[in-house]
Amino acid sequence: MDSLSNRRRVKPLRARADRQSGASLVEVVLLMPLMMLIFFGMVDLGRYIFLAIEVHSAARAGAQFGAQSLTNSSSANWPALRTAACNDVPDITPCGTTGLVVTPSTSSCWCANAPGTVVSCGVYGGPTNPCSGSSQIVLLTVNTSATFNAWIAYPPFTNITISATAVIPTGQY
Repeated sequence: MDSLSNRRRVKPLRARADRQSGASLVEVVLLMPLMMLIFFGMVDLGRYIFLAIEVHSAARAGAQFGAQSLTNSSSANWPALRTAACNDVPDITPCGTTGLVVTPSTSSCWCANAPGTVVSCGVYGGPTNPCSGSSQIVLLTVNTSATFNAWIAYPPFTNITISATAVIPTGQY
């Protein structure tokens, strides 16, 4: 038999919901810093990857410009080569001593009779020709670098220098 005096009293549903929403608020407040750290970490990782792609692209653009002719790869034309590399990545500014740094070099060659074997460039037909009578293929090396500055200073990832190298044969003498 059920009587009114035997029934348990059930707390109103509203009081239970207020207590649970307070617990949810505490959980959100405790987890928000961790969630923000993960979010900004992902954004910084994306920025790092984008900058790395840009630095590699600038190296390739400079090497492709220099590979058009021996004149383009000569040291007299390196300012134009640097401009070609910088024009490829307008997002990295300034270009020069800060921002994107472009350093070309033509100090290595291949011998035409042994492509792929890197030697120091010498004078063709002279006593310093390392290719023993064969012609030399000049290799243009373009090094680029830029510094990544993280938005949030994670201890090992504050300022990271990203560098890339592109090597391409330019012509022979």
